[in-house]
Amino acid sequence: MIIMIISLAFFTSLISILTLRSFAIRFNFVDFPTERKNHVGNIPLIGGICIFLGALISYIFFIEFNKFFNILLFTASLILIQGVWDDYKNLKAKTKMAFQAFLTVIIIYTTDIKLDSLGHLFWMSQSIELGILSIPITVIAVVGLTNAINMIDGIDGLAISLVTIAIIGMLSFNLNSDMSSFAELLLAIVAASLPFMVFNIVSYPKKKIFLGDGGSLFLGFIISWALIYSTQIENNFNPSFALWCVAIPLFDFFTVIAIRLLEKRSLIVASKDHIHHILQNEGFSKLKILLLIVFPGLIILLVGRFIEDNAPTLSFSMFTIIFLIYLLIRIFKIIKNKSERYQ
Repeated sequence: MIIMIISLAFFTSLISILTLRSFAIRFNFVDFPTERKNHVGNIPLIGGICIFLGALISYIFFIEFNKFFNILLFTASLILIQGVWDDYKNLKAKTKMAFQAFLTVIIIYTTDIKLDSLGHLFWMSQSIELGILSIPITVIAVVGLTNAINMIDGIDGLAISLVTIAIIGMLSFNLNSDMSSFAELLLAIVAASLPFMVFNIVSYPKKKIFLGDGGSLFLGFIISWALIYSTQIENNFNPSFALWCVAIPLFDFFTVIAIRLLEKRSLIVASKDHIHHILQNEGFSKLKILLLIVFPGLIILLVGRFIEDNAPTLSFSMFTIIFLIYLLIRIFKIIKNKSERYQ
């Protein structure tokens, strides 16, 4: 069954790419080079659509239906549609986030799944139960991580690689047991992502495709809810381990917010202050940047898994310490660059 799920998701995605690419070019659904987007040629923005189709078809034919999965895939498809429309019309950030929050509330009230517990934080013997705060914190968490994945989608293969790392982290807790329907759905998403990775990383412009805002927002939304489902329903791991699964997107997201606040800049206006932009300014190629971000992401995941297995009460504290070190390095670099400009 697993082989059938992977195969159908993979080939559905591949066929979708080969079919939709020409239509995207014909109807001008492409990403044009700009000052912020220094790629060569007009690249079709069909990656998210193809990944969604691959996962959906595999789910319909081979994965046991579940109310939460049905609602999640439906709402995620709306996120994808909104993102595709954003690729066409450049919607306001506030409009997109409001829609994401609305769909998150829909999921909460139709499935009663939300962040009820944060687990054991800072060596506390009792888990932190959110009570009436569970709904607003769930909305903030989902919208925040959804946009963190979207914001880090700045070079070929980066966002999808980090999403795959998150899924690897979640699936690592299913290796010694029968594969659940939830794990099968995650496998389908990974399998559907593989053809996209090839067409995204390839340097030949006439074959390349992009994820698009639709794709990155769709994947961010799916991963956000997958982590919530893992910690609150399946109880595969503590909520703190969820942070390790998406460490790089969260590090980048909160660092960018902190820097923009310090510099009194808008939090929602796009600018070149993400980790991939910093590495580009240092002269690294796109492939080297991908490796310099993805490999640390894997190492951080392994560290988090080690802590989860051996000292779970330390997990959140250690994650916070590593993030603060990263944040201080970034802030120090900004101060150093400013001082050099004034010399």
